[in-house]
Amino acid sequence: MARGYYSDLRAFIGELERRGKLYRWRKAVNKDTELMPLMRLQYRGLSDEARQAFLYEKVTDAKGNRYDMKVITGMYGASREILTLGMGCKESPEIYEKWRHALAHPIETATVERGAAQERVHQGRELEKFGLTSLPAPVEEPGFSGGIRVTAPFITRDPQDGIRNVGMYSGHFKARDRMIAGIARTHHAMLYHHASARRSEKPLPVAIALGTLPDIAYVAAANLPYGIDELAIAGGIRGRPVEMVRCKTIPLEVPAEAEVVIEGEISIEETERGEPFSDYPGYLMVERDHRQVIKVKAITHRSHALFTAILVGLPPSESNGISRTCREMMLYNFLKYSCNLPEVLEVCCPEMGGGWNWWVIRMRNSHPSKPQQALQAASGMDPCNKVIIVVDEDIDPKDPEMVMWALSFAMQPHRDVRIITGRVPLLDPSAFSLMTKPSERMYPPPVGCSGMLIDATRKGPYPPVGLPKKPFMARALEIWRKEGLSPLRLRTPWYGYPLGLWKDEDDELADRVTEGDYFPLGGKGRVKGKKR
Repeated sequence: MARGYYSDLRAFIGELERRGKLYRWRKAVNKDTELMPLMRLQYRGLSDEARQAFLYEKVTDAKGNRYDMKVITGMYGASREILTLGMGCKESPEIYEKWRHALAHPIETATVERGAAQERVHQGRELEKFGLTSLPAPVEEPGFSGGIRVTAPFITRDPQDGIRNVGMYSGHFKARDRMIAGIARTHHAMLYHHASARRSEKPLPVAIALGTLPDIAYVAAANLPYGIDELAIAGGIRGRPVEMVRCKTIPLEVPAEAEVVIEGEISIEETERGEPFSDYPGYLMVERDHRQVIKVKAITHRSHALFTAILVGLPPSESNGISRTCREMMLYNFLKYSCNLPEVLEVCCPEMGGGWNWWVIRMRNSHPSKPQQALQAASGMDPCNKVIIVVDEDIDPKDPEMVMWALSFAMQPHRDVRIITGRVPLLDPSAFSLMTKPSERMYPPPVGCSGMLIDATRKGPYPPVGLPKKPFMARALEIWRKEGLSPLRLRTPWYGYPLGLWKDEDDELADRVTEGDYFPLGGKGRVKGKKR
């Protein structure tokens, strides 16, 4: 690492390989039929801890063509360990405070004269020869995908006030020099920058940066408040300015470290129909909506560039791994510090909720109002959340079985569940039917979509958790290990503890039983029935 963080993506990949988190595919792999299915097998068949980034060294296509570029996937979010390393941290819990520090101490970008991202430049006639199809973008869902795309940080700037935005979006290839923009209307690039470009009656310049360091991918995916410079937050993560180089054909700057950059303009007039593609809910998007066309002006890249492919779709996937972790970092910082809720201990946005639709907040219940405060604050942070649950501090929010336990026995639906409206569905297919007009899908009338706020904390004293006390479980664990049995991955709780409804005499009774006195009351607790 350089000064505590990696110098470029290749240095980060080297760290992954040293830690056994990278697998090199040395045999030829077909990007149209084999590459992403191989990656999918990891997500469907391996635990988070076992997943690796895959580096494909010999890439071909369905027509037998061989690509000069290697393809790497999973490098940003195949597992929580990879993402933790990408944040420059050793342990997963450290990422939350690292994120807070970066938000509090942003470092502005620095412009340099030249960068590795422009070692090779294709524009004008050279672009006609090279084109988008020279990039080894893989087919993500062979048999269902209606095309190929790149998913990467998109850089735009408001043409009127100059505010920069970096968002994680998709560009769908339509021709050698043309893409369509996979950017939702509610995302900043479209909501603000494209609207400003329409007022200026000029297309919106856009730069798509592939193969940056992980911090840029994370800030792009984090959906930071509009006006905050994502690249300055990336600087805060890496502890030094992100070095930027001016684009060749458009008035933007891009990270000098990038492996590949696509320079273009988003049309304010021309749209083109999209084809089926997979996205974060885990379903194919088959609506074939018309989206804005991106006219490609230039493609630049490093010598011997690596093409980075982020797998999107059915969770778990890399995009959902990145999204859920960025959402957790944002939510934790917002609740604990911006909303003055020091009781918040941990948040979890499970992958199977796409990172957007299911949030669990673990907190100390210092006052009955605190769970409600956390629920309302979380619902206001983002209009896309759907189910938000608050649980007690002894409930592991990452363990769905324990969350289910809390939902089953610590809340009453009529008392502890509230339905709210005014939500935005993004790509959630449950929000619209075949009768819904395309114009209504982003906010179905009359009040948008709905969300559910659930207070699954205990509302008073409870009986003890029904497990042996810790000394007895610890002794059993010692015996287990000496016996040489299979290693255990103990889930919380793994021993019992009192929760209020337990007295000293109850402890005395239980202690006597463990000492072999099975009938310590000697019948004193028996109530005789009356004769009729």
